[in-house]
Amino acid sequence: MMENTSAPAVQDEAVDRTEPKALTLAGVEYRVPASSEEWPLAALEGFEEGKVVAALRALLGPDQWAGLKESGATLGDLNALAEQIASVYGFQSPGE
Repeated sequence: MMENTSAPAVQDEAVDRTEPKALTLAGVEYRVPASSEEWPLAALEGFEEGKVVAALRALLGPDQWAGLKESGATLGDLNALAEQIASVYGFQSPGE
């Protein structure tokens, strides 16, 4: 009898979807939801309205956002995070 080898792969994919995605900026790791289906509505609205800062603030949540601001982050840093978000969620750019 042949063993079904596809089940572990499917199970691994399910586990991967539940783990938050990690972004890194200046050696600091930031966590965002595992999938875009888990985004707070404020993040979706921000991206939809072209308000990338509002979208990033919603995705990062209050604690991570405060830490990012305290770190002295710049607009360039926010752009880098937005590009990472587009990449980890499979978008071409943060505005999509």
